[in-house]
Amino acid sequence: MLTLSGFFGAGQTGYVLLVLLVLALLIAAYLWGSRLRSRQGPDELEQKYKELDRQRLDALPDEELLKAVVSNLLAKLDKRKPDPYRDIPLLSRGRCAVYSIWLVCHEVESGGFRALYAGGAGGFAELAADGLELMGAPACADAVRRTFEAPETPEGGEAPAGPDLAALSETFIEAAAREQPLALCIAYIRDNPEEFVDYGN
Repeated sequence: MLTLSGFFGAGQTGYVLLVLLVLALLIAAYLWGSRLRSRQGPDELEQKYKELDRQRLDALPDEELLKAVVSNLLAKLDKRKPDPYRDIPLLSRGRCAVYSIWLVCHEVESGGFRALYAGGAGGFAELAADGLELMGAPACADAVRRTFEAPETPEGGEAPAGPDLAALSETFIEAAAREQPLALCIAYIRDNPEEFVDYGN
């Protein structure tokens, strides 16, 4: 006669089922926790990184560093009337450069330069170009600068359409694949932490 202790004894069917059940629960808990972490919205990240001191900045892994710095900068905006173009350039040169590069890279990757300008973030293009040169990404900087070059108006003719933003988007994306501007931003933050901390320099 099989007793309860025998059913759950080592090597018995009940024991194997119990181990599988515990493993399934652990996997489910891990996946649930991962999904919660991935759902962290911008407001939660801004709250999490509202203050950055040197110790905290140094402790951040590379894959989290840029997100933390950008969230820290966004947390500084006036929540009633946020205006990054008014506030970000008043911060350190490094903060302005990193934010501008991050913004342009994400906008161009998701919708090209046309989306950047249509969405109102075009004011950061020149700041991003300066930042890209500072970081050591001249080809990316050149592609950005070419988007706001004033086209020449031919004599007696119609005004030209301006730069080909779709082609320049491709040029920028190709240059970014080579120069890795976001990785350069991470290296710059590591080399110049005093430009990115709120206190405790």
